[in-house]
Amino acid sequence: MSFNRRGEHVNHRGLPPLNPAMKRFLVLLAVAALGFLIASTAYVLVEPYLPMLPYLALVALNIITSGWFIAGVLGAILALYLLVRWARSGEW
Repeated sequence: MSFNRRGEHVNHRGLPPLNPAMKRFLVLLAVAALGFLIASTAYVLVEPYLPMLPYLALVALNIITSGWFIAGVLGAILALYLLVRWARSGEW
């Protein structure tokens, strides 16, 4: 720990340490900036395909309601359930 001439606790740069609320705010600000950057980049990349969105939603709905897709999702859920049961059954 470092102290200045008045006996106050300071970090290695000679500044007082940040309180937890300020650290939390800076983390939230960084996450918000990252989210803004990701979302705006995704919008720029997807923008040419926005007029096709109703057609793509219709195609996706047809695929999701198909029997083979539902059976595949149920099979994946069953496989994951069995894997978790096996992993929790004992030591490896």
